[in-house]
Amino acid sequence: MNNNDLNICQVSLNRDIPIIIENFENLKKIYQDNLKLNIICPENQLDEFKQKLNFKEVNIINENHLISFNEFTSIFDKNNSLIDYKDQFRKRLNWYYQQVLKITFSLNFILKNKKKIVIWDADTVILNKIDFFRGNLSRKYGNFFEFHKAYYLTNKNILKKLPNYFISFLNQFIAISEEECVYIITNYIKNENLEKVSAVKIANLVMKSIFITHKDYNGSMFSEYELIGQANYILKKEMQKPLLFLRFGLDGKLTNLQKKISILLGYKHVTYEHSHPNSKSEGMLNRNQSWFGFFKIIFKNFFKFYLRYIRHLALYKLSNIRK
Repeated sequence: MNNNDLNICQVSLNRDIPIIIENFENLKKIYQDNLKLNIICPENQLDEFKQKLNFKEVNIINENHLISFNEFTSIFDKNNSLIDYKDQFRKRLNWYYQQVLKITFSLNFILKNKKKIVIWDADTVILNKIDFFRGNLSRKYGNFFEFHKAYYLTNKNILKKLPNYFISFLNQFIAISEEECVYIITNYIKNENLEKVSAVKIANLVMKSIFITHKDYNGSMFSEYELIGQANYILKKEMQKPLLFLRFGLDGKLTNLQKKISILLGYKHVTYEHSHPNSKSEGMLNRNQSWFGFFKIIFKNFFKFYLRYIRHLALYKLSNIRK
């Protein structure tokens, strides 16, 4: 095994293929020849993915080989007797489904290949190099701009405890090493077999944890990034390094000059949430990002980021004193 291998897992629909291609090209430039991209997609889109992503570094996987959406829906139907928000939750089943696909594939990839992996959002393009691992463990990154309490309530049901202090792990990616994979499977999935993890078992764990924890509907009640991030953090605590990235407020694709400015300023990646039902997101891949909006986002992010960085340093040190 080459320790410099970079294995990426993505779950995607065909609408994100242009972003995946741009991200793939950037990954190749940054990480050279050690890249392997594993893309999980619906069965009826396999041919399109294989045709448009016909690169030796890309592996296309039929999502039904992990768990079909019909199977996932059946698991939901078997577990939803505890809740009164069945219809609302059913509308977001696809969102939870893709998270279970990511977790299942990534853990089994590590068990089979004895290699590390990074789960990466399909709507996100890397701009600057990220060091995903240090030795045998992932590096701990954080995000100052999100903190969704519902995720942590679900996590507490699965992990049984939460760290004394943390910031969000929602960075549009999460890294998992072999040691972290075994720790998660042994302690939280409770899988005695370290050869393969069942998607059905993971789906049941996620569903039951959500429905036991949340009596009222809250839209998003589970995050694979927060779960894996906090599990990794519990295994080996180290201060999370906050990341600068572009996501909120974008109304178009970055121009080449905007990308260069972002790279020089240390922004790690950009996320195009083009499928969201709002005026800024709708059609954003077909127009350039406005310069006024770009500079507004850049300066606003910088001010908030470094102000919160100082607070982060202080709170982390206090959490170590109090433990």
